[in-house]
Amino acid sequence: MRPRFGAPCVLSVLVVAPLYFLCFFLIKRQCGPLPLMLTRLCSVGVMLDGDKRGNSRMAHLEVFSSSADSSPLHDTKRRRKVLERPFAHIVRHASVIRESDSPSLFPSHHWVPGLRFVFVITPTYRRITQRLDLTRLFNTFALAASNVHMIVVEDSVNRTAKVERWLNDSLLLHWSHLNVSSSSGLRTRGAEQRNEAIRLIREIVLNEADAELKRAYEDSVVYFADDDNAYDIRILDELRKVRNVGTWPVGLTAGPRVAQYCDVNSTTGKIKKYNAWGGHRPYTIDTAGFGVHVRHFLRDPPVLWNPKSRKAYSESDFLGQTNVSKWDIEPLADNCTKVYTWHVKTHIGDKKRPADFDKKFDV
Repeated sequence: MRPRFGAPCVLSVLVVAPLYFLCFFLIKRQCGPLPLMLTRLCSVGVMLDGDKRGNSRMAHLEVFSSSADSSPLHDTKRRRKVLERPFAHIVRHASVIRESDSPSLFPSHHWVPGLRFVFVITPTYRRITQRLDLTRLFNTFALAASNVHMIVVEDSVNRTAKVERWLNDSLLLHWSHLNVSSSSGLRTRGAEQRNEAIRLIREIVLNEADAELKRAYEDSVVYFADDDNAYDIRILDELRKVRNVGTWPVGLTAGPRVAQYCDVNSTTGKIKKYNAWGGHRPYTIDTAGFGVHVRHFLRDPPVLWNPKSRKAYSESDFLGQTNVSKWDIEPLADNCTKVYTWHVKTHIGDKKRPADFDKKFDV
């Protein structure tokens, strides 16, 4: 017996499909673009079609600006929904973009007034997972679109062409590439590289000729982001709240679920207890778990890392120079209840790697 459902099915498709596309068109026309979600897709388009759009990094920033301008923010309900999303700070500020000929703004000369600058310091060294880790790091902070200056410092005698290439290939708007080779016999790895980045920050801020940009730099925040950690871009929202020294939880992928967090007094809003390993330390805070106002690096002498710190005491030696008691550190990330950064370890097996593992392929 021949089935009798063919004609009704075809008729249903012919009727429903036009209605579906009509509704989609009307909704899209009424709501306008989704400035935050579609930015990721637009960023991909920028990378693939950079020549047609001009400077790919500038186009990446213009995505936010055009989206912010065309969004119907007069609609109170929609505006509330937009501002509750991550990266809402970009939408609020991206409609005003400044251009400066300051050499500190490289490779893009554009920045956003009213949005606090964050200097992200990242030491790195040659290893088989270096590109993987740095690519993940660059892609995360490139989502910030603007006012994030990443300083990558190689533990090397010279700056390498491959790291320079990875930075150029990224969508980071502002970055610097430095190098300093670690001295032998040091206990704290990365200390000399972080200090070299601090030297550059002092040079940038103290010598800035653009008055408006200089004021923005003088209210910036410094963050130490190891290249093998994982970060939620919302860590920048917390960093931009730092007024002196701020802290937040740090998560782990193995062992305890949270490596460090703090309990906050609901009455005073101050930290009453730290929960972390090594509770005997003066500051039981992980490197990934704090941000510092730039003023601590502009004074003489500046706050610096001690390459000869005892094991597990490098953070305490560093934070002790700020003269901020651990009880006066600002509890951020919703009173230390949200995790936006994790310790991870990229592991690809125990087989020994050849010394020239990156000679043929840029892995």
